Amino acid sequence: MSEFSRRDQDANITGNAAVFPTLDDALAWFRPGKLTMALRKQLGRWEVQLLDESASTGEDDMPLMTELLALLDEPNETLTAEYKSWLDLGETRDRAVLAKAAIALANSGGGIIVLGMRHQEGKGPLESVRRPDHVDPYTQDDVNQAINRFADPEFHGKLLFVTHPRTQVEHAFVSVPGDLSVPVMARRDCEGVIAARRCYIRKPGPRSEEPQKSEEWRVLLDRCVRAGRQEMMTAIRLALQGRAGSAAQPAVGEALTAFTTKASERWLHLTQKLPTDDSARFPYGHYTLGFEILSARGLPSLTELRDAMAQASVVKHTGWGPFALAQRTEFEPRIVEGAIEAWFGLPVKRLLARDPAHVDYWRADATGKLVLLRGYEEDGQERVKPGTVFDITLPVWRVGEAILYVGRLAERFSDNDDLSFLVRCRYLGLRGRTLTHLEGWGILHDNYRCADDDITLTAQVTRAQARDNLVEVLQRMLAPLYERFSFFRLPERLVTEQVERMTRNRF
Repeated sequence: MSEFSRRDQDANITGNAAVFPTLDDALAWFRPGKLTMALRKQLGRWEVQLLDESASTGEDDMPLMTELLALLDEPNETLTAEYKSWLDLGETRDRAVLAKAAIALANSGGGIIVLGMRHQEGKGPLESVRRPDHVDPYTQDDVNQAINRFADPEFHGKLLFVTHPRTQVEHAFVSVPGDLSVPVMARRDCEGVIAARRCYIRKPGPRSEEPQKSEEWRVLLDRCVRAGRQEMMTAIRLALQGRAGSAAQPAVGEALTAFTTKASERWLHLTQKLPTDDSARFPYGHYTLGFEILSARGLPSLTELRDAMAQASVVKHTGWGPFALAQRTEFEPRIVEGAIEAWFGLPVKRLLARDPAHVDYWRADATGKLVLLRGYEEDGQERVKPGTVFDITLPVWRVGEAILYVGRLAERFSDNDDLSFLVRCRYLGLRGRTLTHLEGWGILHDNYRCADDDITLTAQVTRAQARDNLVEVLQRMLAPLYERFSFFRLPERLVTEQVERMTRNRF
């Protein structure tokens, strides 16, 4: 076991093996979620189920490269591996096919979807085929938009790529988690593929179908109960250990999640006819800011909501604030499907540059839910290559300004300072970006690079906290985002200085 050995004050190193008094001590010694298949074999006298419950956090439990290569080299559909030909994720039917496979795997303990393999002429062994020209290259955002168009609740699949050892074709893999604490069901229909309000699981064959027998339902529900118990125990353990940032993240309400999904679908609809490299399609990534004001009463009408948003916009900390209200006909807010929305991505002549940071899409409703989609300002800079850098100060400004805006808007829902609102920030397209400072804050001595592609941050903030303790709110909420850049620690001094600069500005 020398591959896994590490000197530690609590480990008795004997030869090439690390000896521990209990299994719990041994599992705690290794980084959670990183137990390799080789180690599982070494610990074969314990059940794999026990290892999974004790050691895996779900988030980092990623397949090894050798496992992915084996799925290509020796293709064989199993209960945890499903093969699909290339799917056009711009087509509703193909999105439904991917979503059904992902839902079934999620309900069955997780697994892998392999894309780009098919039976030639409908029979024979699975073979590697090249991606057709009409199918655009996949992105992490494409995959999760497709899955969560149909999945309820939403969940996150990881997109990976591996080249076939013989054909040299690059195949896509979707790693589906299996640690959800509730069964996943379909939220909408696609004729002949998936039906709304139905659950799907993997069955011997293998095939993805609804559970019919009582035993199939028992296994599904038992798995969800174990996942929920493990999630609760992890939160308690971390809190007792007193780790920084150990407080459990507040649950984002289902209503906000559904509203965010709807906003993303509307944005996809509006941008679908634009060229793939158009700034309004955020080709290098974007971030989504979602809010839900937790009030017992909403506003009486969308007209009242628009007036409240106009009032909240009177205070401006930057020239291009959140949930901008434009007077120009092409960009003015409209009522669509029971909510107010505005889109600044129309390819028309304008004063502001048509770059990713100025082609927002936003959506809001009278119950106090708001969602904003915006591209990265860094990708519109002439002196840097798009998709390569991430500014160290901009998240503080953009998230901070949006929280202040929602705090002012919340006054129209209630004058109670204890009124709170949920905040959900999701950053997409981070992989390969390097932390930098476009306007020169301090000096970054190391090359802080992000290896992950996206992260979701959540918080629950009161009106009083947004107004009086914004630095503390942002420090706690944004720290995990910066941590993704080679474990960079977000300095409190940076947050303090940037909040002071932002709140002093008046436009």
